[in-house]
Amino acid sequence: MREYEFVLVNVFAETHFGGNPLAVFPQAEGLDDEAMQQIARQFNLSETAFAFPSESAAADLRIFTPAHELPLAGHPILGSASVLQQRQGLSENFVLNTRAKPVCLSGSNNTMTLKISGYTCRPSSASRVELAEAAGIPEAQIAEHAYWLDSGSPQLLLQVYTAAALENARIDYAKLNAVCCADSGRTMIYLWHEQGDTVEARMFYAQNGAILEDSGTGSACANLGAYYLSRGIFPLKRSVRQGDQTGRPNRLSLRVDEAENIYVGGRVVEVGRGVFTLPL
Repeated sequence: MREYEFVLVNVFAETHFGGNPLAVFPQAEGLDDEAMQQIARQFNLSETAFAFPSESAAADLRIFTPAHELPLAGHPILGSASVLQQRQGLSENFVLNTRAKPVCLSGSNNTMTLKISGYTCRPSSASRVELAEAAGIPEAQIAEHAYWLDSGSPQLLLQVYTAAALENARIDYAKLNAVCCADSGRTMIYLWHEQGDTVEARMFYAQNGAILEDSGTGSACANLGAYYLSRGIFPLKRSVRQGDQTGRPNRLSLRVDEAENIYVGGRVVEVGRGVFTLPL
């Protein structure tokens, strides 16, 4: 049997059982795409990360959901960065290569921050009525338009005007699927409500014909930073709260600087480790 070490961590966690779970394989040499996909399906977490040796970075990172590979995802990058920093004795600043782009990391004492730059922004073709029906929120409680942001992973963002409307959102799979397919996008929506320097957020996505809710979405937090950039609202700092409705509170930090860099950070808590076996 072939044996591969894995580490289980919770990312964006303020308690041992908070945050978004992640499995990290810090030495994934020898695993091909099919094996990584099968392992991710076996763990059945929102993502599983695999680190490979790199000539230009601390590691080349591959990220898989149970259904497919992602070019970039925030909590797998931060969780992997924490594991690799401790394992390899990395400095406080280093780079991980993803399929989308190199990502700069900084941090210590289990608190990690990623930095990315560059994004695209385009409006959704959906009307306000269509968006309201897809999100299960009264039309008057959402913004006039939703936007597709891509700072590494394209996602549909929709601002919600009240905390109560965000709390009571009820996603209609068929209508959300129609909204996203009309723009050739994956079926997902990031709902966010801002009050002062705090943002409450919820992320919904389709998997195997059902709507699931992600407890903590670093890539969407980065895309929120890109949205602020697209509106000329920077520099800024925001505290982002997500996951309370799933029973897994996540706390993310978002910062956009004057040079238009986007920073997303959070605390990483290791909760276990083990060995995964594969046949020869």
